[in-house]
Amino acid sequence: MLLASNGLTFWQEIQIAFGDIGIIPAILLVLGTVFIIVEIFQPGFGFFGVVGILFVIAGMAVRLFMSKRGSPIIQFFVMLLCVTVAVCIALLIMLRSLKKGRLSRTGLVQNTTAVSEGITGGTEDFSSLLGKIGKTDSVLRPSGNALIDGKLYSVVSQSSLIESGKYVQVIAVEGVKITVKEYSEFAKDYV
Repeated sequence: MLLASNGLTFWQEIQIAFGDIGIIPAILLVLGTVFIIVEIFQPGFGFFGVVGILFVIAGMAVRLFMSKRGSPIIQFFVMLLCVTVAVCIALLIMLRSLKKGRLSRTGLVQNTTAVSEGITGGTEDFSSLLGKIGKTDSVLRPSGNALIDGKLYSVVSQSSLIESGKYVQVIAVEGVKITVKEYSEFAKDYV
């Protein structure tokens, strides 16, 4: 496992990369790694992620310019590998903690729905209106309002236009869409 560039082994390059690293590159690498780990816990990609990446790059650059022995390219990849491993370990710890640990009991994880208790988030069922007769409250072009069973509903006409005050019959209900058609005059007795 001898490296061809200068006769050093991979483990010797690791020892050189971190053995005489210096205080400034060490602080930049550690802070950068910490900021990247903090960014994992924050939603989105923001301040901590950008600053963390910049600190890691700056720490590696300062370390490589200070290097007096060994291969700077190999040392760069060694430091990058160490930062990546640290971030991946933090990510795995965070994911496990989100599922079973302390983070699953914090505000970072939403365990409930946004709908309050006692309120359903479903669509109202208008299927009981099928076949009912009502009276238009506005002109249907093709949509408008109709009074059916004493309640005002938003409806859509089957034809293109139905005048206000005309009798209509519900012919189809699809979710919240209530389709009506014009009904004959003798329906006055039914409304």
